[in-house]
Amino acid sequence: MVGSSAHSALFLCAFLQLFPLPGGQVPNCQEVRTVFQSLHPGSKWVPETPVSGSDLQVCQTKGPTCCSKKMEERYQVAARSNMESGLQVVSAQLKRLIIQNAAIFQEAFDLVLRHGRNSTLAMLKSEFPSLAGGAQSLVGQLFLDMSLYILGSDSTVDHMVAVLYGRLFPLAYRRILGGSVSSVSEECVRGAWKDSGAFGPYPKLMMTRLSRSLLATRVFLQALNLGIEVVNTTDHLRPSRDCSRALLRLWYCPHCQGMLGPPACRGFCQAVMQGCLGGAAEVQPHWSSYVDGLGKLAGSMRAEKDMEAVVLRLPSMIRLALKHVSGMCGHTPQRASRSKLHSCPLLMDVSHKLFSLSVSLSFPFFTFHREFISNLRGFSFFYSGLGEALCSREPAPANHSLCWNGQEMTDRFPGPGLKRLHPSSESRNNKPPEPIISQIIDKLKHINQVTRSRGGGGVDGWSDEGEEGFESGDCDDEDECTGTHTFELDLKINFNCNVTCCYAPALRRLVTVSTLEESCFFFLSKLMSVLSSPGVSKNTK
Repeated sequence: MVGSSAHSALFLCAFLQLFPLPGGQVPNCQEVRTVFQSLHPGSKWVPETPVSGSDLQVCQTKGPTCCSKKMEERYQVAARSNMESGLQVVSAQLKRLIIQNAAIFQEAFDLVLRHGRNSTLAMLKSEFPSLAGGAQSLVGQLFLDMSLYILGSDSTVDHMVAVLYGRLFPLAYRRILGGSVSSVSEECVRGAWKDSGAFGPYPKLMMTRLSRSLLATRVFLQALNLGIEVVNTTDHLRPSRDCSRALLRLWYCPHCQGMLGPPACRGFCQAVMQGCLGGAAEVQPHWSSYVDGLGKLAGSMRAEKDMEAVVLRLPSMIRLALKHVSGMCGHTPQRASRSKLHSCPLLMDVSHKLFSLSVSLSFPFFTFHREFISNLRGFSFFYSGLGEALCSREPAPANHSLCWNGQEMTDRFPGPGLKRLHPSSESRNNKPPEPIISQIIDKLKHINQVTRSRGGGGVDGWSDEGEEGFESGDCDDEDECTGTHTFELDLKINFNCNVTCCYAPALRRLVTVSTLEESCFFFLSKLMSVLSSPGVSKNTK
């Protein structure tokens, strides 16, 4: 029993020498001198013996001190550097997550566009060999424009598609239809496809689908890049003068009392960080909205907003457009007899292609988005927890041990009493946000508004419906999207146009056929819109 008491007494003496209590022993400056000179070799600023410290501005003590005014200034610089490096450490994982996924996302859509371009060129070479050579540059320009649009160019998708078909029509007119185009009438022929409807509904369909999917992709990439910018700005926040003084008191004032690396009281550390990061904390509600909006946008990037699915269908749409112009302009219109209704070659080809367009592809973008958003949600409260994350890097005091409260080693942090003891406390949080923080908040507000307008899906952006195929087809009018989408194609009505058209009974609710001269273009457009919707049965008669 006596031996145990003696052992405890020796331990207490050793501990008090390391972390002296108020009014305790005179500090030993030798270790402080050694540590300081390792940071500033050759410096003569550390006193060999304790001094009064009357010239100190922050690390003032009631007793003698191991710090000079020059040391205090150097420690303040070191405190600012420590804060900056600490911010970089705690934000490194978040920044790495966004940067890596932004790079993966950009590489993925580049790959999809490259594959779409190559598939389109291969289709032209295989099915329209006379067009392949002349159309190669047109196709290449289309996919280049799509890439630049995603990256933020001022072009519009409608313009890209119109340019493609405007330049494609003279080629088709000369090489497929055998027409002759003089240099004088080239421009006339180039613009004729719109008025004549030579390519049928496919250019408009292509514009609609590309506009939705490319815009969603563009906004998503913009949001990722802005997220990187926000985190980078946080990394490089510069502590204010008051913050630097508070950090000096937190990390280096203990050195002046001969204590190297004592654990700071958690409450004291949090109070200092709150004062230093008060401006950054203003970002939190906007950051939470950013994460939520990005999740909803990612959840909506399926079906008609899935860039991969849409781009991989472009070769089929362009092929159908070229076959349409060949069928509409390459033959003399004639009325087909009812005995020939079973053939219906062009429309059956169209319906077959439309069904093939609705075949579910693999959607790696969907999996990518979901995994990324799941990981990003772990940082939803990044800014509100920033101070706590920084304080968590500090060594924690053991049970029943003492901690540094800004003035001395004690068993607890006095909390609000610290301001009473130190009316000039550096931890102030009543200042307006710094200009750079205000700029970041404005940027987050803007991108949040954009993502909200483009996002969709359920509450979390991930609806359970329509994960495969197009969710709502391509009809924006409510009347066009009503009724059942289960069809058994009946070969009943024939139109006075160059092809025999098949009629689907359920289309009576969608298309009013008043005369046999009704435009076959219009009919095909409506039929295609409905057939490309989910749930369409492929059961044909």
